[in-house]
Amino acid sequence: MKKSTGILIIILSGLSILGVVTTQFFWIENAINLKKEQFVDQVQVTLKTVVNNLYTIQNSDQNANMFNPSCNHIMGDSEQEVDYPVLDSLLAVELASIRVKRNYYYAVYKEDHNHRTLSGGHVGDYGDELLASTYRVSLSCLYNYRETYYMSVYFPNQGHIIFNQMIAGILISAVFVLIIGFSFIYIIYVTFRQKRISLIKNDFVNNMTHEFKTPISTVSLTSEMLLRDEILTDIPKARRYAKVIYDENQRLKHQVEQVLQIAVIDKGELKIRKKDVDAHKVINDLINKLEITVSNKGGAIKTYFAANYPKIWADKMHFVNVISNLLDNAIKYTPSTPVIIIRTRNNKKGLIISIEDNGIGIKSEDQKDIFKQFHRVHTGNLHDVKGFGLGLYYVKLITEAHGGNIKLTSEWGKGSIFEVFFPFNIEVK
Repeated sequence: MKKSTGILIIILSGLSILGVVTTQFFWIENAINLKKEQFVDQVQVTLKTVVNNLYTIQNSDQNANMFNPSCNHIMGDSEQEVDYPVLDSLLAVELASIRVKRNYYYAVYKEDHNHRTLSGGHVGDYGDELLASTYRVSLSCLYNYRETYYMSVYFPNQGHIIFNQMIAGILISAVFVLIIGFSFIYIIYVTFRQKRISLIKNDFVNNMTHEFKTPISTVSLTSEMLLRDEILTDIPKARRYAKVIYDENQRLKHQVEQVLQIAVIDKGELKIRKKDVDAHKVINDLINKLEITVSNKGGAIKTYFAANYPKIWADKMHFVNVISNLLDNAIKYTPSTPVIIIRTRNNKKGLIISIEDNGIGIKSEDQKDIFKQFHRVHTGNLHDVKGFGLGLYYVKLITEAHGGNIKLTSEWGKGSIFEVFFPFNIEVK
């Protein structure tokens, strides 16, 4: 799929999801407004139901004293004219039917020429609010008198009540929106990650093909030369060609083993056989092997062994590979005269080995990925640095498998310092 097509699909999908989310928000807003209207209607119906129940009680023989029949007005000086506990009970039952069980206040008040006077009820600190409340019902049906009385209700947290009644729907809607959004982001992430992995693997295959092709071609050409009679009769030349075949075969073997080791590690089948290993001896042996290569480039390898206890608890083969990889990188990534400095020191738990070079260094944007599988620092179009991008990945895995760690300090154009830590078998006292 073309890059432009993929971007177009992502944009269209993003706009579609944004439209769904926007629609959900509008739906919630409309649902809240509708719920507010329903709440108003439900409260008004509730108040009328309470008045109807009061009327029924007032005309019942068993409850004839609910309101004082000797009074000309529904409210007067006597506190027994209205049985507020009964009124409170009726109101509580009816409000509970619309899922309002607490946090409400009610009052009975008299209205005379737009002047309102509280008469009683559960007022609390909301007298003014109750007098101004739109949730009210006339009590005129209870008595025939000249003065007008109303019963009103006030909800201090009306918005909270409505929200509680809608919380389930809002939460379900929010969860689905979050799932859709997360899924879209995750799909984009996975898509780009897979594309990146595909590019990295293609680069790895290209590098591996190039790395394998070179020794194979050399071996093939040298073998053809050895088949010639004039070469077979010239013993020194034949030996020289045989040595080339042997070296290239060893190089190819090393490359194959490196790939196979990573495959074993990825499968979780890595076996570490630890024993006491003298790190200084291993480093000196590797320096002896690499000294000719470094000298031919006009460089040098310097050592500063400050560690009093150089023995570590490690698998010797893997430890040798770790140090060898780091030294090999220090040489490969130093295009001019290489000066490699190896330092060792102890801490309470183990041995710290630092390998410093004066090479090209590593850019800050590459440092976060330098230990990832198949990652290789780009050095331009020239294939001047060989490798699969597995060396530092292997170094990190092996170091951590030993209970150690690796750190990088680098500045572009000024070289790099790799610092690895390997623990002791026992803590040094």
